[in-house]
Amino acid sequence: MAPEGKLREAFLGMKRQNAIEFVESELRSGADPLCLLKECRGAMEEVGKRFETGEFFLSELIYSAEIFKAVSAILRPVLASDQVAEDSQVRVVFGTARGDIHDLGKDLVATMMRAQGFTVYDLGVDVVPERFISELKESAATILAISALITPALVAMREAISLLAEEGLRKDTFVIIGGGVTTEFARREVGADAQTLNPAEAIRLCRQYVHGRPGP
Repeated sequence: MAPEGKLREAFLGMKRQNAIEFVESELRSGADPLCLLKECRGAMEEVGKRFETGEFFLSELIYSAEIFKAVSAILRPVLASDQVAEDSQVRVVFGTARGDIHDLGKDLVATMMRAQGFTVYDLGVDVVPERFISELKESAATILAISALITPALVAMREAISLLAEEGLRKDTFVIIGGGVTTEFARREVGADAQTLNPAEAIRLCRQYVHGRPGP
């Protein structure tokens, strides 16, 4: 089996230790760490597709994200600082809205976004609307992702999006929401552009937005 096939097999087979040992072995043999990272991203993309088709479940999605984090920790120190991911222009400010301290879903989606080369500014949980705005300004990100698992957090979502408009950032920011209490009705109520409970779809929607925008 080709080297890339072994790494893909480890991800799809949920074999964390195999993935770690393979990457360490390849690095000792002089393999390009960026190529290994791209193979990991391809494997994670396949995991996302299998989740969408129902072949994989949430448990596989979560575990594959843990594999990616473990492998990334090994690759990060040896990646040259000038090696830029092909989708690094996709910059996302991400956080769980004020009043909500749940982070499992947010962390999962953020990890999968990073696996696809996105730059993610993770603000954590219980994030006040003003913090989202300040980070968008500082990072020049064009995507705001907000998670919520409890209903009161929807109020903070609405406030953050209203503040975006007040600051003149709304038309240049794609707002996507997710989490157990979000629905299409909630999306319309808070004024977001998109809503999904599917991590793979969230990645696809963000990428479509960025690559569909007109150039400068």
